[in-house]
Amino acid sequence: MINTGHGVTLAPVLAKQMGQMLVWRNDRRIWKWCRQNSVISEMAHENWFRSLAGNPKIRMFSVIDDEGNFVGVCGLTDIDHINSRAEFSLYIGPDYHGKGLGKAALKTLLDHGFYDLNLFCIWGETFHGNPAAKMFEGLGFQKEGVRRGFYYREGVHIDCSLYSMLRGEEQWNGQHLA
Repeated sequence: MINTGHGVTLAPVLAKQMGQMLVWRNDRRIWKWCRQNSVISEMAHENWFRSLAGNPKIRMFSVIDDEGNFVGVCGLTDIDHINSRAEFSLYIGPDYHGKGLGKAALKTLLDHGFYDLNLFCIWGETFHGNPAAKMFEGLGFQKEGVRRGFYYREGVHIDCSLYSMLRGEEQWNGQHLA
């Protein structure tokens, strides 16, 4: 369990949460911002869950709010200890949107990545138009560039923006931590 005082706890992903996770991932409000191009099958979802065990390059977490509710999923993927970097992943269940839980989860995940795992760079990408981009920038992520027409979604090629943060650049409540 990881709790760095930002209002959520990151806990291991549990098998009993798989059904809810699949519902969220297949909800258009979530998957339109994810790399998936169609509904995820139960078998594919189970295979993903099994692949987490013993994979040192992935650390996925359930996001638990202060009332003990399972509200989302976040994690670090493609963890590279040689280059000290990883990609972040985050989604919050649609019923919990707009409550600051994604921001709290990402702060907690960044703290874990930078100070527990000793990563130097945490990066991610998001599709053009994703409102979460404003949150990323508010936390201190730097927009590194745009991959033009990089993904094909719903009949069109769309851009995605690359974001990264280096250890020491994080900003919580407008204050620089270092």
